[in-house]
Amino acid sequence: MDTIIIVLKVGLILYGIYSFIVYMSRRSDNRSALKDFRNAPVLRRITDEEKSALQPFLMGQKLTVDDNVRELSGVFLRHGLSTQGSSTEHDTIGDVDVLLPYDAIDYIEPHNQALVVLAGKCAVVIRLNGFDLLEGRQRAQRQQAQDQQWKRGEIGALPSLDEAGADTGAAVPEAVAASIATDPNARYQRGEVDILSQRTETPEEIESRVGRGGWASAFAWLLAFVLLWVATWDATQAVSVYLMGAGLLAGLWAAWLFVCKPPATAQVRQPQPVNRVRGMLNQIAVVNAGNASVQNVGLFIGDKLSLVLPSHWRTTASVPYGEVIEAELRTSDFSAVSFGDKWSVADEWRRFRPAYWGRHLLHLVIGLLAIGAVALSAPDPRGEAALAAQWLTNGGATATYGDAGQLADKPPHWSSRARMEGQGRCEIDMNGRSEAHTTSGVPVIDCTSVRWNGTAPVVPALDIPPSVLALAEPGFLRATENHAMASLIAMLRMQQMGGQAFDPLAAYRARESVPLTVRGFDRSVAMIDAACKDAAGLSPAACERLQRELVRAIDATVDKDGVETPVNTWQALATSAAAGKENADLVLSRQQLASVQRALAQAVDSVVATKIEAALPTIVPAQGGVLLASPARIGNARVQAPGGGSDDVSAAGAPVADVAEDDTDSSLLARWTRLQRNATAEGLKPFTLEGLVTASGKDSTGTPWVRVDPRLDASRMTAAGAHVLWWLFAAGLVLVNGVLFALRWTQGSRRRARLEADIATRPAPGTSGLF
Repeated sequence: MDTIIIVLKVGLILYGIYSFIVYMSRRSDNRSALKDFRNAPVLRRITDEEKSALQPFLMGQKLTVDDNVRELSGVFLRHGLSTQGSSTEHDTIGDVDVLLPYDAIDYIEPHNQALVVLAGKCAVVIRLNGFDLLEGRQRAQRQQAQDQQWKRGEIGALPSLDEAGADTGAAVPEAVAASIATDPNARYQRGEVDILSQRTETPEEIESRVGRGGWASAFAWLLAFVLLWVATWDATQAVSVYLMGAGLLAGLWAAWLFVCKPPATAQVRQPQPVNRVRGMLNQIAVVNAGNASVQNVGLFIGDKLSLVLPSHWRTTASVPYGEVIEAELRTSDFSAVSFGDKWSVADEWRRFRPAYWGRHLLHLVIGLLAIGAVALSAPDPRGEAALAAQWLTNGGATATYGDAGQLADKPPHWSSRARMEGQGRCEIDMNGRSEAHTTSGVPVIDCTSVRWNGTAPVVPALDIPPSVLALAEPGFLRATENHAMASLIAMLRMQQMGGQAFDPLAAYRARESVPLTVRGFDRSVAMIDAACKDAAGLSPAACERLQRELVRAIDATVDKDGVETPVNTWQALATSAAAGKENADLVLSRQQLASVQRALAQAVDSVVATKIEAALPTIVPAQGGVLLASPARIGNARVQAPGGGSDDVSAAGAPVADVAEDDTDSSLLARWTRLQRNATAEGLKPFTLEGLVTASGKDSTGTPWVRVDPRLDASRMTAAGAHVLWWLFAAGLVLVNGVLFALRWTQGSRRRARLEADIATRPAPGTSGLF
């Protein structure tokens, strides 16, 4: 992964260097082209009116134009360089830097003819294809006049941007004047728009524009959770108290933002101007300039104003496209607040008050994410809460208990510190926890729970036939290393190494390759046959499976007429393993021996599993006393892993023997034997448990129990406080916003249904619906 990152970084650096070289090469070409262009012939001198029109573009850049007008032609190219968010771009025609005033950029063509004047290191365009400098200034002035009239709401027709329509005093053709006299709406069909009046927004219209908000509160909650998360880091332990305090303040601030509405004096809630206009409503499909297959359908009043209708108004079939309408639009974004006399945002707001559920959904998602994060960061909320409570109450002295009766009479309270010392017995888990790890139902010895001063459990003995027990004896297969072969391998290895240093891994591999000799295999064959013939021994299916696995694992051969022939049946293997025969002493690799031992263990387990299933209901669990629980191992007892060995890590004191010495034996019989030993006096072990009390109570039999966590010490108090605040904030967000989201969603669905029914009965806001 690091190599990929390095390659990507090097690639980006090389690409940046390449881009810079290309940019500098183009700039060099631009300077050379400008130098050559200075020698171009002069066509005429710039007029005073043209020079005046250029002044707004020259004064801010401290440029001065000369009086000579030259012709420039070529392809238009915009190029530049972007670095860390800032960019530099240059417009060129024929490789000469040009300054495009007003709307000259709209007249660019594949090949351009321009008249320019030089100003410093660039050429200023005064004529470009169909663009003329003076006409561009007039269009800009008309656009400015139109914008000012729109913002001020001055009554009258909006001026047109084209030159012909801009002259209000121009003579109207007689045919047009006659049509206007007979049809007052004819002028609107020509694209004209009238401003009828201006007013400010009503409170309902302000609410519809602003909405309920919620983004600020969501951001504040995210900030609070981030601060609490950082406060739990070990690296920030020195300032964790300040970080937790900042997280608490951020959470309170977020809650205040959530419940409080923005003040009416806020800038976003200031009333905006609303213009009432009249014109023809047009629906125009605008083709995307960059992709002709993409079309955006827009609404326009006349040919001057875009119109933004509320989404639920556009879905109705009664929108009067092609008719003269009156509408009230906000001057800022051209959004409609009324549409004829029956379509009004304020009226809808009063009769169908919206129910905002979006912010509740947003906060609910944030709360769920926070719960997931804190559950991964602090999986034991009870312990964290206990440690935080001790921190807030300044804790207290550690209560010491040397007797179970004393603990039962006066148990320690939650969030206090306690120390227990005595002798106890690891609990036997009868709830089937082993079933999740093994295929058998052998209960597990759980040393995270210790019963102090209780009765001993009763674990019955299993009635296993001696013929089957013989298969599980350690001396069933007497395997020793083949010393002659081992010496030969060692000698060959020394010759290969020469003067090289000792290699422990090579020595281990060499030892693993040394074959083993199993002597007296005929005895083992006889014991297997005895277990198969015993009525209470191995079942026929288990016998057949064991014999098949042994034949496959041993992979023996016999000499027939000088040819080594594989042994494929158990009977042939037993015959060749008879005393004095060639397979009486087997030579096996360590892998083969391990396969043989696994097959024997599986065969024995098939009998033991049946006996265990019958014996499980007769187990009597330990009772009485006091039950101590901890997330870590208690005292010196070692936890038995289900189906495996044990761990040698002890919680306190010097290591002592576990319930069974042969913990590495994971067979069913060995595990049951450990259960039996745990039920005897050998199962009582000394323990010392000291830590924070995270829970206490009584079980269904009335036995007191106390849960103590030794890991929760004073060094984790601040982190525990941050986790508790994290849990409280996240749970509060989920509970409050979950209920409010369901309520507001239901209200919103009902409002939407009533509003759609009302819209279906409204008349179209056309000519008949004018104000």
